[in-house]
Amino acid sequence: MGNICLDDVEFHSFHWDNFNKDILAAHKKVMQHFGLNVKYTQENIHHGDWLDKVMSSSTASVIGIIEPDLIPLNLEIVKQAVQYVYENNTFLGCAQVSNHFHPATHIFASPAFFFISRQCYLDLGKPSFSATKNADVAEHLSYLAEEKGLRYRTLFPTCFEKEPREGIWPLASYGYFGIGTVFQNSVYHLFQSRYAENVNLFVQRCNEVINNTFSTDGFISSTSFTSVGKVVSPPKKKKWYKL
Repeated sequence: MGNICLDDVEFHSFHWDNFNKDILAAHKKVMQHFGLNVKYTQENIHHGDWLDKVMSSSTASVIGIIEPDLIPLNLEIVKQAVQYVYENNTFLGCAQVSNHFHPATHIFASPAFFFISRQCYLDLGKPSFSATKNADVAEHLSYLAEEKGLRYRTLFPTCFEKEPREGIWPLASYGYFGIGTVFQNSVYHLFQSRYAENVNLFVQRCNEVINNTFSTDGFISSTSFTSVGKVVSPPKKKKWYKL
């Protein structure tokens, strides 16, 4: 396959009506700064249901999802992600683990910064992105790809800013991630944007990206061997029987 232009990509972002307006405004400024034509949807439905609607109605060669509390730190990572999934007929996302599902060891492509070729979606049988009792939103796609032997890409965290309220999240055997995680030195994901204490942090980072002053000085390494703080408790295995 040849090159694909960003004008031929559909970019989408989703939020509920209670999403913080300052975060949303800051996100839009960054998208405008990079010249990305993002379609924002405000709808009070499950994240997976919205993703299913986007995928089933899109006719673009590549569909990109950029959550409103996540920003690329440069335009190049967007171009590389788009080109990769287009050339290889696959999908790509930030690496994530569902730490609330036992055994919390499956690394999958998160739908926060997610790109997929339409042909890949069709080849996988138009799968649902909805969460199940054993998988988070979009995690089923990674399981399905693994069953079919389809290779996909995940961007791994390099560092993060601070500990989430419940403790730092392990990324299986790789390392850790938390509030304000930087993936592959190119993507910044706030997480837990519902907490007021994180709003100013995200707005600040957006302004730094626009002004070309963003720095990870003082961030915590995701692969450090030293103590990174309290780690979230592992999920309990559910018994298949009742005593």
